[in-house]
Amino acid sequence: MKRFAFSLERMLAFKRTMYEKERNTLAQLRAERLSVELRRDSTERQFLERDAAFRQKAAEGGVGITEVTALSYQRESADGLIAALQEEMDRLEVEIEKQLVIVVALDKEVKSLEKLREKQWEEYQAETIREENERILEMVSSRFAAEQKENAESRQDD
Repeated sequence: MKRFAFSLERMLAFKRTMYEKERNTLAQLRAERLSVELRRDSTERQFLERDAAFRQKAAEGGVGITEVTALSYQRESADGLIAALQEEMDRLEVEIEKQLVIVVALDKEVKSLEKLREKQWEEYQAETIREENERILEMVSSRFAAEQKENAESRQDD
């Protein structure tokens, strides 16, 4: 009997490759989103630290107009940067959702092809067993026929 060959092996290999590629893209998007989130959080934390230092200095009575103006400018700058980073996070979140749909669809396709491959493998094994049984039956029948012929010839000789 010929050896097992899955009829859609090339398709399965292609889908597996695509699945891995798309999964890696998803991982990159998630890493990028995390990086942007960390930058946003760091910017917020830095501004809050400056604001707390300013408030403490103001409580001590040592704040001039230039410091108030500088802090106001820093607040506007930080707010703008935080808003831009949040927009980038939102954009990445949309991309992640789209990529997740692609990855899930490819995962289903790969699993479906693997299931089909398993079914074909089981059919191949069943066919192999059937052919082996037929071969054994044929050998037993041939041997039995040969023994019968031999017995018949030996009776004729007697």
